[in-house]
Amino acid sequence: MRFFKMAFCMLFFLVGVLTSGGQTWKNPNAEVNDRVEDLLSKMTLDEKISYCGSAIEGIERLDIPSFMWYGEALHGLKAWNCTQFPQNNAMGSTWNPDLMFDVATAISNEARALKNAGKKEVMMFSPTVNMARDPRWGRNEECYSEDPHLMSEMARMYIRGMQGNDPKYVKTVTTVKHYVANNIDSRREFSHSLVRRKDLYEYYFPAYKTCIVDEEATGIMTALNGVNGVPCSANEWLVNGVLRGEWGFEGYVIADWAAIQGVEKRMRFAQTQEEAAAMAIKAGLDQECFRHKTRKAPFVKALKPAIEQGLLTEEELNVSVRRLLRLRFKTGDFDDPSLNPYSKIPTSVLECDTHKQLALKAAEQSIVLLKNDNNILPLKNDDSKLAVIGPFANRCWLGIYSGNPKTKVSPLEGIKKRAKGEVSFAEGCSVTGDAQDEQKINEAVALAKKSDYVVLVVGNDESTATETRDRMSLSLPGKQHKLIKAVKAVNKNVILVVIPSGSTSIGWEQENLPGIICAWANGQEQGTALAKVLFGDINPGGKLNTSWVRSEKDLPHMTDYNVQTWKDDYGPEVGRTYMYSKKKPLYPFGFGLSYTKFEISDLKVSKSRVKPNTSIEVTAEVANVGKRDGDEIVQVYVRDVKSSEVTPIKALKGFKRLSIPAGKNRKVSIKLPYEAFSYYNVKSKQFEVEGGDFEIMIGQSSETIVATKMISVEGGTIPKIKVGQKSGYYNADDANRSKSWDYLYKAGTFNSTNGDKDKNESSNWIEYEITFIDPGVYVNTWDAELSFKSTTKNAVIEASMLGIKIDTYDVAQKKAQAIKIPIPPEYGKPVRLRIKTLTGHVEHEAIKIIPPGGKKPFIISKVVNRSE
Repeated sequence: MRFFKMAFCMLFFLVGVLTSGGQTWKNPNAEVNDRVEDLLSKMTLDEKISYCGSAIEGIERLDIPSFMWYGEALHGLKAWNCTQFPQNNAMGSTWNPDLMFDVATAISNEARALKNAGKKEVMMFSPTVNMARDPRWGRNEECYSEDPHLMSEMARMYIRGMQGNDPKYVKTVTTVKHYVANNIDSRREFSHSLVRRKDLYEYYFPAYKTCIVDEEATGIMTALNGVNGVPCSANEWLVNGVLRGEWGFEGYVIADWAAIQGVEKRMRFAQTQEEAAAMAIKAGLDQECFRHKTRKAPFVKALKPAIEQGLLTEEELNVSVRRLLRLRFKTGDFDDPSLNPYSKIPTSVLECDTHKQLALKAAEQSIVLLKNDNNILPLKNDDSKLAVIGPFANRCWLGIYSGNPKTKVSPLEGIKKRAKGEVSFAEGCSVTGDAQDEQKINEAVALAKKSDYVVLVVGNDESTATETRDRMSLSLPGKQHKLIKAVKAVNKNVILVVIPSGSTSIGWEQENLPGIICAWANGQEQGTALAKVLFGDINPGGKLNTSWVRSEKDLPHMTDYNVQTWKDDYGPEVGRTYMYSKKKPLYPFGFGLSYTKFEISDLKVSKSRVKPNTSIEVTAEVANVGKRDGDEIVQVYVRDVKSSEVTPIKALKGFKRLSIPAGKNRKVSIKLPYEAFSYYNVKSKQFEVEGGDFEIMIGQSSETIVATKMISVEGGTIPKIKVGQKSGYYNADDANRSKSWDYLYKAGTFNSTNGDKDKNESSNWIEYEITFIDPGVYVNTWDAELSFKSTTKNAVIEASMLGIKIDTYDVAQKKAQAIKIPIPPEYGKPVRLRIKTLTGHVEHEAIKIIPPGGKKPFIISKVVNRSE
């Protein structure tokens, strides 16, 4: 019988080879490594080298088209007409990994739909798992948490949802970034992070290791900075040593934007570009991120001369190209689409109703109630006059690295739709301050005086924190604090809504305002979610993913990457995060209030003595003793009672989000593996458990610990694991591992209520045609200025692109209007910007486009289309 099976398999293989013209690489039944070797053998040196940049040239003689290895999917595809979910710090505040899996599934389905339509590829530069160790970092909002365990569990589910579970094909390629210790954006290309090895292994590495070893992520992006004197993109120890050697990673490694070029040009670590390229390949890198229509990546340009100069061999290059080719086979690029289950995903999933409802659910679960004195919330849905004020009230700020969905709901829109009484709006002030702010504050105060309640929506955006720009102050920018105080002076019923990139200094507000909500850059449904929380349709259950310090004065220097508190001849250093800092925070890690009340009792542990490489179950009863249904997030912390090492004050090692009806209770069970009690021994270079007593703490935040148990843990060593093995936190029975790509949808339908038809076609409009060229740096928008020959007193216009509204502007009797244009779907291709007159009359003159990076502006005066 076995003979016949083998004979049948061989026949099947031979048929596949014959039908593909004898070319193994075209045979879908051949082993992927054999296919890679066959294709590699047919490629010239130049063709191999072209794979080492983002823009990959086609091979006409092999009928292989060109390919763009570049995509962003941080919290939704950075594309047009795609669902935008809550920003990563918001997702971290849901404390719900299963929800993260659902969101990642929806994102990857949209990515595959675009690929199936020939519009995008599925090489995604996400997730970001740099630790949120300092709220001043410009990209802090991209992080799930300051805590390595919460970060790991959220990132785990993102990887799982994005890559899918097919044994042969990956749905999308994930690229975990930015490896490693990349938490400063100002001059990041020139800087080195000086980090103790203990901090690397205990704090900066764990989320990467979870993604690579447990979840088998397909890619890693090295950071622009260096670590301990060596650029990350030429760091033999970081890549070949830890990533490939210790963790067994076999996927591809890409350097961040032109980072290999920077090994010579900015880091001065190499003498020439050729030497930098050779260093990168020898260190274990494969590719350099550099997307340009005509110019090749610096890495690509330098590789052939490096080989000619004897700095590198073609076989050393082949190692990298093999890894890159393997992923193209894994995505199904060279196979009949009928063989790939993900080729069936239709474009009707794009921003479909199911995805928008999921975005709403995620936004609801992420909102954190920070203060609720005298139960000012939820608001009564009566005839009360409600003032909605603030620079973030009438905008749906999605956060950095966002796409452009067809529909977005601002806080003002969500509240107007939900409220029964009169709702009025005043901007109050700009985000960072302008000449009209004093007048705007006076208008807001006048509105607040005649209102029963005020919802004041403030925050910060890309103007103060983004890629290449760190936030040096944690105070609200501009005159937002002044606005808050002025409004509070005339109306005591102020609910503050903060839309932040991270910890924000609102100490005065905490002392003086009755209600405070953290609502984040919460995706395209943020306004609906906020309104449902304000009026009590949803009971807020989110909790902070980081500690909120009182001010930046409570933080160490931003360039100090040490996490732990150390003592030396110069005195104690300031520790970071709730694990080591002894500073009293404004709000602790894991904090969040509810409209109901929960009690945790009957804490039990499954054993009082834990032996090496076993686990322990922590159980408790959680009761909802209030009058409303709600969610509680149960958190389990561990403390080493007496240690010869520097250990955390407490460290999160388990958590679970529970939905509990009013008056009911639920039992919670949380598993802690043996490794939860370990530390990294620098001398032995491994994780070990120092035998002794440990305290198990269960609570509702890192400061609200409601019960403790003491256990004894035997000393031992944590086995080293690589890809193919699993950590103690890996759950092989998790139901998410067996779900098909379409489990989110009812009966396979993808209904969408989005319409492309202009709702106000009777309005007059004109269109300018603009070609945006890749600026070479990340930007969310381009600056532009509309100029007019004339406008009437009541003139209001609306700007849109590809059917998506950008914003409305009051241009009454103005000669010019500054606008921000979202990045287009694709650089280098002309797109049309429509300017529609909503009221009044406008005679247009031109539009000035102001490229980022200080490049020369250009003016377009030709109108290519207009309404009849």
